[in-house]
Amino acid sequence: MIKKNIFHLILTVFFSLLFGLLIYKQIIYPTIIPMVINGGASLFADWTVILNANDCLQKGYDVFLENPCDHWNRKHVYGNLLLNIPFIKIFPKFYYFYFPILVNILFIYTITYCLFNLDEKRTFPFLLILIFSIPVLLGIERSNNDLLIFIFMFLICKFRNLFLDYVLIVISSISKFYPILLSLKFLFGSNNKKIFLNFFVIVSLFVIFFVVEFEDLNKIFQNTKQFTGYGFGLYEFSLSGFVKFMSLLNINFYGTDFNWIKYVYIFFFILLPIILFLYLNNSKINQIFISSDFSLTDNFENKIYFLSSSVLLFCYITFSNFIYREIFFIGLIPAILLYRRSINNNILNFFFILLVIKFFITTIFVYFYQNNIFLALNPFMIILKHTLDFLLIALILRLYLNIILFFLRKISI
Repeated sequence: MIKKNIFHLILTVFFSLLFGLLIYKQIIYPTIIPMVINGGASLFADWTVILNANDCLQKGYDVFLENPCDHWNRKHVYGNLLLNIPFIKIFPKFYYFYFPILVNILFIYTITYCLFNLDEKRTFPFLLILIFSIPVLLGIERSNNDLLIFIFMFLICKFRNLFLDYVLIVISSISKFYPILLSLKFLFGSNNKKIFLNFFVIVSLFVIFFVVEFEDLNKIFQNTKQFTGYGFGLYEFSLSGFVKFMSLLNINFYGTDFNWIKYVYIFFFILLPIILFLYLNNSKINQIFISSDFSLTDNFENKIYFLSSSVLLFCYITFSNFIYREIFFIGLIPAILLYRRSINNNILNFFFILLVIKFFITTIFVYFYQNNIFLALNPFMIILKHTLDFLLIALILRLYLNIILFFLRKISI
């Protein structure tokens, strides 16, 4: 255990220095779209908007409606908790600079812990693709709240402390709303009465919060584009974004309409492969979690896989998201690596390879897109990126339904 912790600390320091160098030397721009102020990139822009909202609130503004203290006038789309950060004016350098750096380092440690297992040294070169992927780079450069939520999810899954679970779930959920899904961690309880009690407590807390914050929540939902992290093109992770792009895509050659090609592509390269793959591998997919006794094993790998799947499925199907939300794919890796060693099942190998390919292609395509390389291929790159997202989500959903069925059987016993 000591050897493992030292290994992850060394990796954290190494990757933190590399990320710092990439940002300081501005190597990541324009692949990572900079938030520009006075001709220069504004670092940690997704965190500073919260601090600016605190400043405007003190000046008497309703920051849910307007936030002129922010350079881009981005409204506050989070809970009231983040409008009560103390001593910002007394310690501005800490809040604007050191705190986001600290969050980034903690995030790098959590993803390093999830990805790099000393028993899986052969996977290290492939996992570097995930570490230096666009979703991770974007999240760190912006110091987006999703990094903090990923850290909270990691802590909830790593430690068995009921009080810590309540605190982190409530704090993250009243800051953003989708982290309420982290309360699904309570399904891993061994006693049905405790499972129902924990859900009763957490639901009661959220009902109280909803009643108290109803007016502000109504204002937040009036600004859904900013609230959901409205992405675009290669920077988007959502089903609605894929559907919207395909509907607006116009394929026309020399005045002839070829839009029928879109529907041929969707059927033959997306829907049909998914249906055939799931049908032909149905027994292997079922065997994965039956063999591993997934629903009954209260370990870190199972919990972070299940919570990450819950977040990915909910956000992909419900919201339009910037690709930094794809960091939750990293939470799938520990369970995939664990059961890949203990179960002779090709589906897990395919799952792992598909994840690596998805992150590699996304990163390369965003680089081409933002640096205006192969401009004529931009629509094809966007389609392929969204296709890989859809294929992964389809596989995750199929496995997720298995897990839910196992949980229901356990609770009914």
